[in-house]
Amino acid sequence: MTSKFPEYSFLVDVNLPKWFSFFNKENFIHIVDMDTRMTDDDIWEYAIRNNKVILTKDTDFYNKSISTLVKPKVIYFQLGNMTLADLHNYFEVNWSKILSHLREADMIIVQRDKINVIL
Repeated sequence: MTSKFPEYSFLVDVNLPKWFSFFNKENFIHIVDMDTRMTDDDIWEYAIRNNKVILTKDTDFYNKSISTLVKPKVIYFQLGNMTLADLHNYFEVNWSKILSHLREADMIIVQRDKINVIL
């Protein structure tokens, strides 16, 4: 069976919950499992070298993405505080929509009521 989306591999920043079920699949690597001392620049370079999509809530990755020519794909979450149940429900409804933009996007900004795609 062919997947609706190409297989992506994700690098989950320390500011996102490791125990969140959506981030606990084999194509998700957690910074906390690699090296918690990695700087944003280290994470950035690792993502480029290893073709990873950065998942983050960190504004620094947004700023770097809009000011750099060579960059990994970044999904930048601006969801505010949500209960784990609300976060899970949000991902159930929106994860496929988010992924559907990954091929053409440099960055995807995910907010509660919209998904912004930066090419």
